[in-house]
Amino acid sequence: MPDTAMEGDEMAQTSRGVVYVAWGRDHVEVARRSAASVKRSNPALGTAIWCKEGDDTSGFDQAFYIPEGLKRPKVNVLGDSPYDETLFLDNDTIVRADLASLFDLLRKYEMCGAQVILWHRPRHLKKIALDLPETFPEINTGVLLYRKTERVQAFFRDWAETFAASGMGIDQPSFREVLWRSDVDFYVFPPQFNKRVFEASELIWSDAPRPRILHLELLRPQKNPLLRWISNRIR
Repeated sequence: MPDTAMEGDEMAQTSRGVVYVAWGRDHVEVARRSAASVKRSNPALGTAIWCKEGDDTSGFDQAFYIPEGLKRPKVNVLGDSPYDETLFLDNDTIVRADLASLFDLLRKYEMCGAQVILWHRPRHLKKIALDLPETFPEINTGVLLYRKTERVQAFFRDWAETFAASGMGIDQPSFREVLWRSDVDFYVFPPQFNKRVFEASELIWSDAPRPRILHLELLRPQKNPLLRWISNRIR
């Protein structure tokens, strides 16, 4: 009984939240739309953003400034999340459901993510230093769930160093290699929590679970008025 009570107290004190990294007004705007979708179905979750000084941060519970000179800021700042348990979302996302069951994965695992859908394509098989099997696909780093542990913090430090040394402009090859050599407890969650691709049949009828988090290129800042109109109506 005392152990159960202690676990309950610890869970009650655990902070949970969603974080974003956005550079520039247009990207902050779509991040704000994503944060609003979080609050609609998950009002208890906090929201935080890293952005450029002077950006409008209304709609977020907390805001932090991105240090100068970072090539891919999210690689460097995710370890500094203000929450004990964090869901990082790319700005081009919409949350469509309660995420409690997703966060519950952190009762057992330290970090979770979804594999890239088109893992067989050459752009997802880029090597830095390790010869990895294709059956160990890249993780899409636009939706990452993690809790603050020593191993996770070490993972983020290693990722930042490996990414910088790679000379690449993309961060998923370095994440893949760091994950391979890491001892962090990692779990691959269902693709409905990082819905990237819709098959034509899904738009007509499907018995698959409904997407819980949309992560679509259409949700990025759009210059085309028609695409912007469509993007703004996705819920």
